[in-house]
Amino acid sequence: MKKRMLAVAAIVATSSLLLAGCSASGGTGDTITLGATLPLTGPLQAFGTSLQTGYQAAIDEVNAAGGLDVGGTKHQIELVVQDNASDGNTAAEQAKSLVLDSGAIALLGPATPPLTIPVSAAAEQLGVPLVSTITPIKGWLSGAPEGGYQYSWDLFFDEVQMTQTQFQAADTVETNKKVVLFTDTEEDGPIQAGLWAENAKKYGYEIVDAIEFPVGNTNFSSQVAQAKASGADIVMAQIIPPDGIALLKEMKTQGYDPQLMFMEKAGNTGGYPTITEGLADGVLAANWFAAGMGLDREQEFIDLYKDVVGGVNSDLGTIVCGYTVAQVVLEALTAAGSTDPAALNDAIGKTDKTFPATHVKFGADHSSPLVVVQTQWVGNDQILVTNTDGSPANPIITPVAGLK
Repeated sequence: MKKRMLAVAAIVATSSLLLAGCSASGGTGDTITLGATLPLTGPLQAFGTSLQTGYQAAIDEVNAAGGLDVGGTKHQIELVVQDNASDGNTAAEQAKSLVLDSGAIALLGPATPPLTIPVSAAAEQLGVPLVSTITPIKGWLSGAPEGGYQYSWDLFFDEVQMTQTQFQAADTVETNKKVVLFTDTEEDGPIQAGLWAENAKKYGYEIVDAIEFPVGNTNFSSQVAQAKASGADIVMAQIIPPDGIALLKEMKTQGYDPQLMFMEKAGNTGGYPTITEGLADGVLAANWFAAGMGLDREQEFIDLYKDVVGGVNSDLGTIVCGYTVAQVVLEALTAAGSTDPAALNDAIGKTDKTFPATHVKFGADHSSPLVVVQTQWVGNDQILVTNTDGSPANPIITPVAGLK
């Protein structure tokens, strides 16, 4: 294993020195390759296709302007993408292939901890920078090696802040303050269930049931009956999109229509009300992009992509996050002045600038948190219902329209 890692390091270093040498000469240099293993199929497909759009948009801008300046030489940038089909093992192998076979000098991340953690492990082994997004920070950090990440970086929300937004939104509606949790067993699930339990006490709510289930569950009959019997007005779920559809169908079948339905991850799938045949209309979800947040270039991105993704929703926000992550890497390449992995990695760590998704400044744990809000699905759009400071925005429509 040690010999293999040394060989990997030698290959990466050699390719980096060749590119660095080209940069020193001025003029037009060789094409620089970035790699991304993305879930373009499978249950996380919506995140992958939107990330690819965002990554490519940032790269296209640089190429259209004549290329990226690295050490005084302009380089065209190529993005090589592989489809990991929403599988973590595949993602890890593809990350290695992107570097060793395709010559990627840096990686742009997939989405969610089950994919990003194995890709981060590959980046650490290869000694090549990875910048990811759409991956909750605490879930991602749960997979960090002893001593923390060295080459892996994450830009997304901190679950501590995110798991307060549901209660802040609930405070604007009259309910019995009883909550049922539905959380899967992926890294996100146990973390968010624990934080919801802590925040329930803080905000004066009662968790009357906490239901856990494996990823890929398609039969929620007993769990929904259990939740309905609790009499809770509020449901908070952490669930992947297909499982979320099964849960909503069972709730409709059993006539369980709570006042508020928070559906994290699944509810961040563009067009979710359409995918669920209307059941998700009125579902709430924490969001990293919504009209009225006041983000840099907010309206510009809405005008460019709302028709592409079918509304102002999380898919549009994922494009913005992807664009931001690609910009971070591209600007770090210019700042480093070469494609040497260590120099590039150091430049990424020094990022301190406002981008379309948020102001990016990485901490000692290699994370840069953005602030999320709560939104509600109304037709094709996710409408802002709490602001970044937790205060009310637009009124919540209740009970959940799709479940009535």
